[in-house]
Amino acid sequence: MNDKIAIITPSFNRGYIIRETAESVFAQTHENWEWIIVDDGSTDDSWETIQSFVKKDARVKAHKRKRLPKGACTCRNIGTERSNADWFLFLDTDDLLHPECLTQRLRSSQKTSNEKEVLYFPTLVFENNTEFCMLWDDSDHPIEWIEGVLNLTPACPGTGTLWPKSLWRTHGIWREDLILWQDVELHARAHWSGVHFKAAQNTFPDVFIRQSKDSISRIGFHNKPKLSNRMLTIQALWALMSQSDWQESERKALAQLTMRAVQNGANLGLLEEVRTFIARPDVILEKSEMQLAIKIIKSRQWKLDRIFLVKDYLNQKWSRCFPPSQRKIGATKWRTK
Repeated sequence: MNDKIAIITPSFNRGYIIRETAESVFAQTHENWEWIIVDDGSTDDSWETIQSFVKKDARVKAHKRKRLPKGACTCRNIGTERSNADWFLFLDTDDLLHPECLTQRLRSSQKTSNEKEVLYFPTLVFENNTEFCMLWDDSDHPIEWIEGVLNLTPACPGTGTLWPKSLWRTHGIWREDLILWQDVELHARAHWSGVHFKAAQNTFPDVFIRQSKDSISRIGFHNKPKLSNRMLTIQALWALMSQSDWQESERKALAQLTMRAVQNGANLGLLEEVRTFIARPDVILEKSEMQLAIKIIKSRQWKLDRIFLVKDYLNQKWSRCFPPSQRKIGATKWRTK
């Protein structure tokens, strides 16, 4: 029970908030940990603040990113490369750990006999304080792990997992050219390469995810650069799935993710880009799904989607291809005190 856990944190201009994260790390009841913080070129007082943590506790290691590309994924990979721990937990600068987080995760993970198994743990989300939170998962409407990932309704975000180092070295590693949906690509790639993600049994929520309004992933979500990056991610997912023994439910979830990008791209006027996107040979859309994509593109091209009857028709076609799900993440209230 004395295995070493590395907490890996990318940091960029969060000097005003990272002290709360630090307090949650220092409060861990499992003491055999190292906190590796990799700064991504901050221009505020982040580095000075991080250095104060290093002086306070020798288990804190601070590094500056010295290679390209810039971004959280590069910083996370650098963190794992610099670690000699047995397990990896990825924690962002605005999120918090429950004091028993490491203890609970290690105890649960050491019980598994499957060498290719990664456990994931319940997660809470909050805005102002951790006394009033929402449960990330929707236990009333459960879903298979990979389907939740592809539907953007996973049982937990990346912080909710604990990776054995050996498994991470062979099936993990963050893709550094992505600025969005890195966790979607990571977990889908691992799943299709044989990693089994399983909910930890009889556990309590042990991490708090802050809903930050200044989150890089949330600002300008529907703009062209971010759509291009999401399309890059989706292309990678189709390529990965086509090389594996995929299930129809997985294809359907990925098809819906693809259609969301088609709709977003059409709204931005990227009609040729979207046509090229869905014409890729590894994009496996059913006839009805392809017809819907074409109708969305043509309706936007001729601005017909502004007409109520056309909009209603497209919505009906969408619902037939992708029946609405009852699943809602972050909707169940949770009091921690």
